Amino acid sequence: SKRFSGLPCRPRPDATRKGATDGPSKASCRLRVIPLVVVGVGGTHRRNYLREMRTPSLLAKNLPLVTSAVFRSSLAAAEEQAVRQWCSSTSKGSTGSLSSRSALAAWSSSFSRRPYSSPSGGRSTSSHSPSQSPIGFVGVGAMGMPMCRNLVDSGANVVVCDTSEAALQQFEREGVRVARTPAELARVPGLKTVISMLPSAKIVESVFLGDQGLLSVPAEDLQPEFFIDCSSTGPECSVMLQGVLDGRNREAGAGAGSQLEFVDAPVSGGVPGAAGATLTFMVGANSPESFARVEETLVPVMGKQAVHCGSTGAGQSTKLCNNLVLGITMAGVCEAMALGQKLGLDLENLSKVFNSSSAQCWSTTIYNPCPGVMQGVPSSRDYENGFLTELMIKDLSSAQQAAEGAKADLIMGKLANELYQKSVPRKDFSALYKYIYNGSPCK
Repeated sequence: SKRFSGLPCRPRPDATRKGATDGPSKASCRLRVIPLVVVGVGGTHRRNYLREMRTPSLLAKNLPLVTSAVFRSSLAAAEEQAVRQWCSSTSKGSTGSLSSRSALAAWSSSFSRRPYSSPSGGRSTSSHSPSQSPIGFVGVGAMGMPMCRNLVDSGANVVVCDTSEAALQQFEREGVRVARTPAELARVPGLKTVISMLPSAKIVESVFLGDQGLLSVPAEDLQPEFFIDCSSTGPECSVMLQGVLDGRNREAGAGAGSQLEFVDAPVSGGVPGAAGATLTFMVGANSPESFARVEETLVPVMGKQAVHCGSTGAGQSTKLCNNLVLGITMAGVCEAMALGQKLGLDLENLSKVFNSSSAQCWSTTIYNPCPGVMQGVPSSRDYENGFLTELMIKDLSSAQQAAEGAKADLIMGKLANELYQKSVPRKDFSALYKYIYNGSPCK
């Protein structure tokens, strides 16, 4: 209160009257300071959260803390306990002796394993408990790593599987259990659910059906029964794998207990959405009960919402349509930004116009392709650590294949695919701006 008491503030609208002075008065304005602590929340999620929480009633309801799932405290248990006692004494009117910074860090660590996204559909959120059944996570690449981190930090008992030994060793150092092969993962006692986030349909099939795959384990030793694949593979792969599981179910017979089930749940939101837990999951599940199980597992820990798109494979079909739009609109934004630059326009102003007019889209508001316009996106780091051009080509090619089977025209999608195939490999797909349209950074 002392810090803000000398700041000027505008008169309230109801206090404005004819002849009033421009400056504020005690009668015409009132300052209200609302404490809000946001720890470790970056980029998109910070903006989304503050937008949702800006009203006093919501602030009061959700205090004392909002914390990012990727926040970690390195404080010793004894220090954390001391700070909790400090917090308790503070709430009773005592001031305590620890520094406010240490208090904040330890205080937040006591909350850091709670899901932090707002509940969807009126559902109540509940944190994962380490005593719950373990959850397997296969694939910790550019998308899988932040998703898995969010799951671990929610308090879930996660077992990580990947081909990267360096990634597995890092998780081991943090006290997270790992499995070197999918077969090893499938034998973990009590593990009922496996989430996968992998680069291609071929790799997904290998993880399930390979010599060391999940389904290489004999039925009597196989622990997981519910498989959630968040990869972008196309509907054929998902339908095929559900067919394989159906065959295993028939072999086991009706008295075998739980049935094996495959659910496709590809995502939209990119690496920023994975890091900020703001992904949208497009779910293909054969029953409302299966969808509810997916939603309970993924939201809000790894995403903001899940949408039931239909039966197995429908999630992948939805993702193809979504990425078809994404690929086309990104190409259009790159083309327009490069044109604007060559016409001598200020690219930041041009982006502001796009974002408040009919050109507004995800590629302008969240993922601008012009370096210097937006921080924290691939264009700001030479198009590294993003959605690879090769993956966009894969998605657009899959969309073309699906369109041929459905006898649908894909004119813009075909042209966009040709542009991405001419771009530079191993870069984010927004690199079209630099490598195809010869756009320069914003000055």
